[in-house]
Amino acid sequence: MSFHHYPTPQDFFDSVFRVLRPGGRLVLNDSTGNALLLWVVNHIELPLANLTHKGDVRIYSRKELESMCSKAGLGIETFVNDKVWHLHMVARKPR
Repeated sequence: MSFHHYPTPQDFFDSVFRVLRPGGRLVLNDSTGNALLLWVVNHIELPLANLTHKGDVRIYSRKELESMCSKAGLGIETFVNDKVWHLHMVARKPR
C-alpha cells in the first residue's frame, strides 16, 4: 500500500497502530529519494500533477516516516532506501 495517497498520513499510522495486534507489523513499500529529488517532486512535480487531479499528496523522507511512526507508537524494524526511488519499511507495534 502506498500511504502517500492519504491526505493525512499521521492518521494512517495512528489507524495502523489501532488495528494491529500487539507485535503486529506494517510492511510499507513506497517511493522516496534523496533530498534534492524529494524537493523537486514535492514542490514542482506533484503540485503540477495535482492541478489536473492526477497527483499524489507528497513523498516523505525517512526522518518524516520515523517521526510519524514514533508518534503513532510504532517502532521501525527495517528501513531500506535505495536513495533512487524506492523504500521498504517494516514497523512493529510493541507487544
